[in-house]
Parts: sequence; C-alpha cells; structure tokens
Amino acid sequence: MDRLISLISGVLLGAVSWGMAYMVSGTFEPFDSGVGFLVTQIILSSAALMVGFKKGVVDSFTLVFGGYIGMIAYAYAFGGSEIRAWILLGFITTISLVCLPALAGLLGGIVSHVLSKSRRRKAREG
Repeated sequence: MDRLISLISGVLLGAVSWGMAYMVSGTFEPFDSGVGFLVTQIILSSAALMVGFKKGVVDSFTLVFGGYIGMIAYAYAFGGSEIRAWILLGFITTISLVCLPALAGLLGGIVSHVLSKSRRRKAREG
C-alpha cells in the first residue's frame, strides 16, 4: 500500500512540477527554461529525498517513476498537437528530469540507513 501511495504521489507531483515550470517560466517544456527545469527538480527531488529518508530507496524510486508518468501525462494532456507528435522525445527528455530526483531519493535512503546504524551502535555501547 505504501508503494501505491508513493506511485500516486509521484504522478501528482510530476504533473504539478511540469505545470509549475510553465507557470514560472512561461515556456511549456521545462527544458526550454533554466528556471522551469530547476522548478521540476526542486519539487520532485525534495519529495524523493524525504521519501527516501522516511520510507527507503525503493519507495523513493517508486515516487520518481510516478513523477515520470505524471510529467508525460501532463505534457500529453495539456500540450498541443506538436507535443503529442513528439511524445517519444518527451519520454526521453523526461528521463533527464527524473535522474536528479532519483539520486536525491537514493541519498535520503543512504543517510537514513547510516543514521540508523549509528543509533544502534550507540545503543549497544551505552
């Protein structure tokens, strides 16, 4: 159930990040603006980092995969006919948009694991 929630949350965050990039930059595709690209990275990376820390790497990757689906769905639903014609390009470029968030989720999972190990070690010693 947690992974389903991560997936659905990712779909919503992916769509929101693409929409927010458009609102902030005025360009539909996040890659067409540095600010738009940064917005998508901040939204999805922040969520992936938190999920990675609290739930683990697999859940964070599930969230990021959902974000990927959400971005593609948003682009297809709200883009013009040119976007629909280039949907394959959208799939490829969106992979780039989810790489940094996936790494953020991995980082959150690693930090959580290291802190957990450290706490267990201190509990045994003290």
